[in-house]
Amino acid sequence: MASFGRRVDGPTGRRRAQREEVVLAASALTLGASQAVVVTDVSPSGAKLLGRKLPQPGTDVLLTVGSVELFGEIAWLGRDECGISFESPLPPELTDHLKLEGRWAEVMGISAAA
Repeated sequence: MASFGRRVDGPTGRRRAQREEVVLAASALTLGASQAVVVTDVSPSGAKLLGRKLPQPGTDVLLTVGSVELFGEIAWLGRDECGISFESPLPPELTDHLKLEGRWAEVMGISAAA
């Protein structure tokens, strides 16, 4: 997905942590706006979001997924999608929780690409 923005995954071009596809309704809050987004993949270090009029790279953001609040920064921006780098790596149990919640979409036959 390098065509959508600058990847921040090191000199080898490989992500530090494996991301897993999910479909999670969320809210992205910046100093200037709050908007509904969909989290389409998640790892301990970051996530990909789908939405309209997403914040520019370098913008601080509070991502709320259910009762979970995650601080981060927009790392890259593409057409109706962006990457967020979390302020601190997520603990394994929180990452697993988000992945499990996001897999319900598979059961329901919903796809992030839809």
